[in-house]
Amino acid sequence: MGKTQITINSSFYKKMEQVENKIKESVWTKGEEVVSYAAAISPVYSGAYVKSFSVVPRGAGGGRMRQSPFAQDLADNQLGRQEYKGDKNALKQDVAADLRASVRSIDPLESEGFTLRNRSPHNKIVEQKHNVFLRTQDRFR
Repeated sequence: MGKTQITINSSFYKKMEQVENKIKESVWTKGEEVVSYAAAISPVYSGAYVKSFSVVPRGAGGGRMRQSPFAQDLADNQLGRQEYKGDKNALKQDVAADLRASVRSIDPLESEGFTLRNRSPHNKIVEQKHNVFLRTQDRFR
């Protein structure tokens, strides 16, 4: 009787690596779009809400919670509330860049995806008024 065998050569593994890289890139790109959109549509009053976004591997605990930024970044508005006095769009862009970097730090083949969170002290109030997560979910279904 002859010997029966199957040989898998190195080209198979190279092709598998290419497929894995394409999958990772696709997931990362979609994740970057999601977090960029969420940051872009977020309101900025004190800056605490937008700065409280975080991206963690799915199932991980915690997340980022920010109080209002340092006093030098705030000014009283006409209603006597503390308001972020810097460039609000620049703040959103900085947060989005950090979130995109967080997305890229998660290996989608080793984890079960990622979770975008916002643990600001007033996130429920902001969500009721602005529907940031609801609008983001609707856009990326």
